[in-house]
Amino acid sequence: MQQKTILLVMKKIINNPMMFVQDTLCGIYYAHQDEVTFTDGSRKAMVKKQRKPGKVALCTGGGSGHLPLFLGYIGQGMLDGCSVGEVFASPSVNDMLSVTKAVDNGAGVLYLYGNYGGDKMNFTMAAEQADFESGIRVLSVLGMDDVAVEEPAHRRGIAGIFFVYKCAGAAAEEMMSLDECYRIAKKTADNLRTMGVSLSACTLPRVGHPSFEIADDEMEIGMGIHGEPGIRRGKIMTAEEITNELLAKILPELDLKAGDETAVLVNGLGATPLEEQYIVTKRIYEVLSEKGIHIFHTYVGEHATSMEMAGLSISVLKLDDELKRLLAAPADAIMFKQFQLDVNKTYEQVDLTEHQQTEEAFVNQEPIGKTGGNTLTAEDFVKLFGALKVMADREKDELIRLDSVAGDGDMGLSMADGFAAVQHYLEGKTFSDIGELFYRVGKKMQASAASSMGTLVAFGFMGVGKAFRGRTEIRCQELGDLLAAFEQAIMKLGGAKPGDKTFLDGLHPAVEVLKSATTDDEARALLPRAAQAAKEGSDKTTTMVARFGRIAFRGEASRSILDPGSVLAAFIVRTLAESI
Repeated sequence: MQQKTILLVMKKIINNPMMFVQDTLCGIYYAHQDEVTFTDGSRKAMVKKQRKPGKVALCTGGGSGHLPLFLGYIGQGMLDGCSVGEVFASPSVNDMLSVTKAVDNGAGVLYLYGNYGGDKMNFTMAAEQADFESGIRVLSVLGMDDVAVEEPAHRRGIAGIFFVYKCAGAAAEEMMSLDECYRIAKKTADNLRTMGVSLSACTLPRVGHPSFEIADDEMEIGMGIHGEPGIRRGKIMTAEEITNELLAKILPELDLKAGDETAVLVNGLGATPLEEQYIVTKRIYEVLSEKGIHIFHTYVGEHATSMEMAGLSISVLKLDDELKRLLAAPADAIMFKQFQLDVNKTYEQVDLTEHQQTEEAFVNQEPIGKTGGNTLTAEDFVKLFGALKVMADREKDELIRLDSVAGDGDMGLSMADGFAAVQHYLEGKTFSDIGELFYRVGKKMQASAASSMGTLVAFGFMGVGKAFRGRTEIRCQELGDLLAAFEQAIMKLGGAKPGDKTFLDGLHPAVEVLKSATTDDEARALLPRAAQAAKEGSDKTTTMVARFGRIAFRGEASRSILDPGSVLAAFIVRTLAESI
């Protein structure tokens, strides 16, 4: 019973928390069975299957919970072996020793690992025993890239160790000696700095609750990947402000000047969307370009995580020609792939200036006067579109609320954006051709209302435009035909029909009411009834099973949901009735 409670609190897709690491390892071995295996009977001692006689072997290790760090970088051009411990716990001496013996190709072994007390002791003991028992020469380079720690000797190894793996791994592939591989690894580590920010804690499966507490509106600058304290805790800032603060600590230590080349790693800690990581990337490029510093290559994504922690880190590696060549070399690890990069790339300013798409030229048309009291001209429909903009703004929150139940909640925003763009487009323009007015409104709507509903409504307007092309005046009795053209276009594009629980169920009843008019006066008199019929049709969607659209997959469970598209249709018909 206690185990069930822990699983519910953690909300993790796991089995027995005690078997978290073993289950993870089994999955990796199944998925990458052609590339890796384990040695000496321990799944925590992972080695590369492919051997290369005479090549220096690279090994790493650390606690589990950081994938793709450490295991994920085993493969050609990077690591040969890795030992791991339980979540956030150092690997055992025996596993590291087994890995060392298994991967040695006769040229010695290079250890690459983070500056943590348990890791240092266990790796040192493994190296001593490898030398004593098998005559294997082992050298070690520590990752110490975390500038959140002021004293250099105490700095933690975090995401930047990825660059050490990459450059030293490429050196080993070139068959450099152990001393040369050590030199490359050390040079990489010495020219590398990292700093991170955390927005949330993570939960170790065997513990069952978050490792620390941080408020929803707080962040911690400089926190370690195990939850070690950072420099400061404060209210969350913008991506630009966070990036500025991290770079302010990183860049001065690298003594970078205009014309220098760098490599950048934006690393997600486990629960930060790539979109947010790329927003940070944008700011990094802005800051470095302002200083005249070149970025040879940028890595964005999860490279060293902390379970499900939200946050990220920035790593900057100062390059020279040697490190650039090694960084550019191809790699084929189980969780990292890279093709050969172009070391001769040139640095040109990237122009990200947007410009308006070319619009079809429009010449103002001479407004046409009405020939009767029951006729409508383009000017009447321009007023209608203005009223629709007001409606979209007024009903935006309600449409967002309804669409959040049935869809992704974007309908209210997209309709407000679309009708605002239409109103802006119409400012200063005069139309006489009703069909051209509707068609051009549809074109503007399709470019501005970024949702499937926006596309449908836009196509509906374009359908009206085609049906009434060349018309400068219509009788009120033709409003039914106008709405019918709107409906037919939407049916053509979307594929739904009345009764499928869509926009059409709010529109079709109004079409039927207005189509029944036999005179212009009757059509005008029926407009309030059409609006009422649209509202009633929309309300009836709570009794329908969705056969089309985003909630159709729910089947019978969709019956009680009020369809937001039908509500929008009723709003549009009501606006038509009120403004004509």
